[in-house]
Amino acid sequence: MRRNIHFNILLLLLLVEAMSVHAVAQIPDSTLYQSISLDEYLKRVGEGNLNYLAEKLNVSIADAEMIAQKVLPDPEVGFEAGHETFSLGLSYSLELGNKRGARIKLARSQMELEKLILEQSFQNLRAEAASLFLEAILQRELLEVQQSSYQYMLQLSQSDSLRYVAGEITENDARQSKLEAVTLLNAVYSQEAAYQSALVVLNRQMGMAADTLYIPLGHWDELNREFYLSELIKVGLDNRIDLFTAQKNTEVTSRAYKLTRAERRPDIGLSVSYEKDWNRFFPSARSATVGVSVPLAFSNINKGAVKAAKFRISQSEIQEKDIEQQIQAEIMQAWFSYEAEKKKVVQFKSGMLGDAQKVMDGMVYKYKRGETNILDVLVAQRTYNEVQQEYLETMKGYAVSLVELEKACGIWDIRF
Repeated sequence: MRRNIHFNILLLLLLVEAMSVHAVAQIPDSTLYQSISLDEYLKRVGEGNLNYLAEKLNVSIADAEMIAQKVLPDPEVGFEAGHETFSLGLSYSLELGNKRGARIKLARSQMELEKLILEQSFQNLRAEAASLFLEAILQRELLEVQQSSYQYMLQLSQSDSLRYVAGEITENDARQSKLEAVTLLNAVYSQEAAYQSALVVLNRQMGMAADTLYIPLGHWDELNREFYLSELIKVGLDNRIDLFTAQKNTEVTSRAYKLTRAERRPDIGLSVSYEKDWNRFFPSARSATVGVSVPLAFSNINKGAVKAAKFRISQSEIQEKDIEQQIQAEIMQAWFSYEAEKKKVVQFKSGMLGDAQKVMDGMVYKYKRGETNILDVLVAQRTYNEVQQEYLETMKGYAVSLVELEKACGIWDIRF
């Protein structure tokens, strides 16, 4: 009778395990997806990101506005006719102070400023996209850890089912290992959803629909870079686009100041007219006149606009110096963060992963020999999982810190 009970319990456990294996088999196969490298991914982000494409239009708008500033004032034609008279006149406003040239130069500087702003936006977008790419790799690696842990515990629970029937362990130990396997399977499902969500975000960055997901290629284990802080600060001051943007903004305010001063010069009005008067009792009279009009620019006494434009130059110069200090601070902070993450990686690679693996294997070996209980095995197994997860998160943090450091320096040569 007792043998039949054990046999029924064994069948039940094996049935549940078979259902678990079938459930894992239902996870979508990666062959349904398409692989993509970091370089190709960043290329598609630059070509398809909708926000970036919208920002590109700012350059086209600025270019069109520069062309618009080349337009000359239009002449005016006037015609008047009466019962016995008519007159025809032509007038033109002659701009003084090279207003047109000042407008063109200001519009050209504004267009160049928009180009720098666009390039800075792309650098920020590239760093953000690279971080999301690394996040997708992290979720993939975590999924592999969860799947490996589940398979390991599943094999142990199957072994425990047989050992329970053979009377080597208690029913509670067999149930405990089986419960742990089911718990790990649920973790696999959750991690799979997190991984697929990370892939969806990659599609969003590329401006693509989520009907086909792209799997990131590459591993970060080979990332190992050495930087010197003094050299990085010099590189950053030579390459940061936001510093170029601040310098160009100073140029824009200077040219806006020149345009403001030029617009204070009054424009001269030139006119030519022809009149004819005919009368049936007297010979017709004809006359031609030429005129010049000069406005009395009493408003120029108020120099508020000129002073405001001059203050904007001083303001932009101060902002330029502030950005230089900000760049140095950002590079130093990014370098300290990078060095800290690199030290954490060294700690893991110096033996933490291997030690955690040995502890778990040793505990399983003792458990199979009956020298310890299942709870000690579960504690060791969870500790090993935590160490693996911490290692992967540390590697991702190390790679992200490298991205942020190169972003702070205005450079990009990351390959993996």
